Amino acid sequence: MKKKNRYNMPIILVLLMMLVSSCLKKDLPDYPAFDGKSITVVNAEHRFKSRIHTMHGEPLVVMKGLSVSSVINDAASEINLTVTIPAAETGETADFNAEEKTMVKQSMMWFFYTISTGATMKAIEGTAEPGYPSDATKPLRYRVTAADGSTRDWTVKVTSFINN
Repeated sequence: MKKKNRYNMPIILVLLMMLVSSCLKKDLPDYPAFDGKSITVVNAEHRFKSRIHTMHGEPLVVMKGLSVSSVINDAASEINLTVTIPAAETGETADFNAEEKTMVKQSMMWFFYTISTGATMKAIEGTAEPGYPSDATKPLRYRVTAADGSTRDWTVKVTSFINN
C-alpha cells in the first residue's frame, strides 16, 4: 500500500486557486454599450428530408439555400426581398431534384439574419422566431434590441418569389 502524503492536497488547492484567480487590473474604464439595432443581411433556405442519404435508418434533413437579394430601407426599418429558387439538380444522387423543387413554398421558408454587434432579435406580432419556418406570404416583424437596451422594429417582406 502506498503511503499518502498529507501535504499534496493543500498544495494542489493553492495552485488551483492561483490559476483561476483574476489577473485583471482594477479601475478599468467603462465603455458604452453598442447602440446598433439593424438587420444587415437576410438569408433563406428550404429544408426537406433526403430521399437518398440516411443516418441510422432515418433520412437526413437537407438544407437548400435560396438566392436572396434585399433592398434595405434603413429610414423605414423595412427590408424587401427577392427570393429565387435555384435550379433542380439532376442525376440519381440529387436530393434537390425537380420534384423537391416544386415543394418550395413561400409559406414555408427558414430565414436567418445578420444583426448589429451585441444586439438580440425577437419575433413580434405572430411572426415565427428566426431559424423556424416562416410564412413569408405576409410581412415578417422583428424587434432588434441593441446592447444598450434601445429597440427598433423591422418589417421584412418577400416582394418577389421566383421559381425559375
